[in-house]
Amino acid sequence: MNAYSVAQLHKMRSASETRDWALLDVRERGEADACHIFGASSVPRRQLEYRIADLVPAQSTRIVVYDDGDGRAELAAATLRQIGYAEAGHLDGGLPAWRAAGHPVISGSNVPSKAFGERVHTEEHPQALTALEVKQRMDAGENMVICDVRTPGEYQEGHIPGGYEAPSFDLVLNAYDLARKHDTVIVNCAGRTRSIIAARTLHLLGIENAYAMENGTSGWLLEDLALERDVMRQLDAPSAASAEQAKVTAARLADQVGVGIVSNDELATRIAERGARNVYAYDVRSLDTYRDGHIPGTAALPGGQAIQRADDFFAVPDGEILLVDDDDARAALTGYWLRRIGYPHVSRLAGGLPGWRKEGRPVETGRPRSEPRGLAAAAKSTSFVDAASAREMIGGPTAATVIDVGPSRQFAQGHLPGARWLPRGWLELRIGDIADKGTALLVTAREESQAVFAAATLAELGYRNVTVLRGGTPAWRAAGETLGKGEPAEEYGGADYVLPPYQQGKEGMLRYLKWEIELVEGSGPAVEGRL
Repeated sequence: MNAYSVAQLHKMRSASETRDWALLDVRERGEADACHIFGASSVPRRQLEYRIADLVPAQSTRIVVYDDGDGRAELAAATLRQIGYAEAGHLDGGLPAWRAAGHPVISGSNVPSKAFGERVHTEEHPQALTALEVKQRMDAGENMVICDVRTPGEYQEGHIPGGYEAPSFDLVLNAYDLARKHDTVIVNCAGRTRSIIAARTLHLLGIENAYAMENGTSGWLLEDLALERDVMRQLDAPSAASAEQAKVTAARLADQVGVGIVSNDELATRIAERGARNVYAYDVRSLDTYRDGHIPGTAALPGGQAIQRADDFFAVPDGEILLVDDDDARAALTGYWLRRIGYPHVSRLAGGLPGWRKEGRPVETGRPRSEPRGLAAAAKSTSFVDAASAREMIGGPTAATVIDVGPSRQFAQGHLPGARWLPRGWLELRIGDIADKGTALLVTAREESQAVFAAATLAELGYRNVTVLRGGTPAWRAAGETLGKGEPAEEYGGADYVLPPYQQGKEGMLRYLKWEIELVEGSGPAVEGRL
């Protein structure tokens, strides 16, 4: 089916406890953040070829994509069918038709995870301290430790003074050591969700002196307190006793909620079946540890990120989720929380990576990236030029029109002189405003592959003189050429990015925190949809 009515989509969403199909919002991130259907995964059209194999591994899966009724979803569904997803179709009339029928919508990003976090906060009451209370205890010299459970990159951008980098569920390996050494264990993130889950996790492990820092680094900044950026701290390696105690307790918690266990043979079989089944195989250890060695076919996804951003990774909630760690507590705890969010099929690898290695099975290093779907075919029909030839094309008497098809922030950071901005998600719909089919076009982007896909599309539309800059804008810069800078003059739909709340000033942080708290207290039916 190439088109779904609003009534059909509503019936599909109400039919079962979990979805064996995918709902994708193919508008840009800012548009989806402003308003979307609860439970949809945000996948801007320009990212489809890059992300679809991970989000929807089985090509037989039914996929419904939607937009603002402007034609992007119909084009996106056609792309999906072209790269093998025969059951992809668009929502007729898009989001406006859904709203006109009286169905609820909601704002924000990663809403299922954040609404779940607020329910944990409201119903299970993990202990918390405000930023000022933390500061007072700090000034009083209390024997306390602050553990920052955000990503290493976020920690490096700025953290609570004295805070330690303790990303994701890596923290739990040290939990019993920290509880013995300190009177108070404080966990923080940037806002609420990750610190709520981290604090509750520590309580479930039996750590009674653990507290979430209310509103995280945002709460700290709202009190006009400064973050620390020049000193980085990491927790000591956990003792064997602490790691073992965490492993035993985590396994018990995982068993209580029905997290399964798979053998090495079963994991290998599931990974091999990914094209036919929706199998999500993730290594929940730290990214550095993953790079040092991992099971082929598994992707890196630290457990805390899986919980905070579940809809970014599991577009088919009824799929099978398989988790790998170092035979410690991390896969069990990630599975525990995913089951509680509502994912029905979650398992962990018995023995983890050590057990896999023990049987002499293959291990690979680095962080492999699969080629975007359809890129090889698009490149075959593409003409390329190097930077020197591109300079001649745009500087001659019959200068080519330069089109940058990348996202707006990349365009602002650097584009070829005179380039027009036309993001790939809008290409077919707006190219006629810039050029006719006889115009010479030089297509660029920071990522060469985006320009290649755009060139192939233009050729299909009948544009006869289309060339791609080999290596994209980085190659132009490397050749010693000057890049233009500044925001694009063109506008298309809504914003294609969302700034983190802590980059939006006090007003933005307050607005975000209010939104997050009200996910449970005041959002009503918008978050009552099933996974």
